[in-house]
Amino acid sequence: MKIFWLFNHPAPYKVDFFNELGKHCELTAMFERDQEGGRNAEFYSHKAKTFREIRCHAHPIGAINSCSFAPVKHLKKNHYDVVVLNGYRTFTEMKTISYCRRHKIPYVFYINGGIKKVKENPLQRAIKRKYISRASSYLCPDENSAEYLTYYGAEPSLISIYPYSSVYEKELVSSPLSLEEKLAIRKELGIEGKHVYASSGFFIPRKNFGQLISLWPHMPKEDTLVIIGEGPLQEKFEAQIKELGLTNVKLLPFMSHDKELRFFSCADAFLFLSKEDIYGHVIEEALSQALPIVSDAQVNAAVHLVHVNENGYLVPLDEQEKILKSFIDVLNPDFPKRCLEIAKENTIESSVKYHLSYFTSYLEKVKQ
Repeated sequence: MKIFWLFNHPAPYKVDFFNELGKHCELTAMFERDQEGGRNAEFYSHKAKTFREIRCHAHPIGAINSCSFAPVKHLKKNHYDVVVLNGYRTFTEMKTISYCRRHKIPYVFYINGGIKKVKENPLQRAIKRKYISRASSYLCPDENSAEYLTYYGAEPSLISIYPYSSVYEKELVSSPLSLEEKLAIRKELGIEGKHVYASSGFFIPRKNFGQLISLWPHMPKEDTLVIIGEGPLQEKFEAQIKELGLTNVKLLPFMSHDKELRFFSCADAFLFLSKEDIYGHVIEEALSQALPIVSDAQVNAAVHLVHVNENGYLVPLDEQEKILKSFIDVLNPDFPKRCLEIAKENTIESSVKYHLSYFTSYLEKVKQ
């Protein structure tokens, strides 16, 4: 099976997925740009091993956009059994979608997540509907994203939900770590606290770490919050922590994937109060290390993977008392086991298995 996949940038989770998928098919992945704006250089340490990688080398526009005819030129010269177009947002993606439609080339419209905007500029909505509708088939990672596709013109019967993951089976902890094992890792990492709460992400307003920090004066002083990341708001958060006199809140710099998973494994819970996330694969990464979750319902991965009262809680961002109560309740000793059960259903391997089955069925339908 020959597959062509257009994606914005060589994100490590995508490269890992492609490397696993490439073991079972002839995969060509074309990346529009070398990196997304604002990303740490270490973020792009994963390399293509089992698939053919092509870079558009287009001039980047802003943090995400690009404009290149490279995918169109490539499709003119090469035939593929399956064409996957990962989104519509860039000029490159728009040009490729338009080309496939004009030349009646079937394609799978693929997203890593999506949130519909009920209140938005009519022109923006029209553009979304123009490029999202009329695909041969659709793949998305959760129910909210499926609703997003339908809202912007996708035929519901053509939408399938795939298991989304950035974690290999071998990276899951075999069982929740004992207190002794956690304490040993905490000592190694220089982290103290009766209970350790983890969070992670880019330091931008949407991720809402400021609210999380502002809640910590209401938590027991022996409980530690550790936020992993970097970004333009770092100095603001450092000043906020100092102003509140918080000695039990730590900001740690960006970590590689394996180091971050190791840190998660020694924590007690994962807190993610993002105001909006089209998916949020860090939720699945935390679950892979048996970490119960507290998140809000604007994070698609949390809505999809958090089963309330089983492995975590979904909380309203405007109700402080409910959030603080969930920080305590999430330490339920029964939750970590359920976290692993869900994580085992969402690995890179299970995702690849699903995609291969899906593409086989898709090919049969396209040929009819």
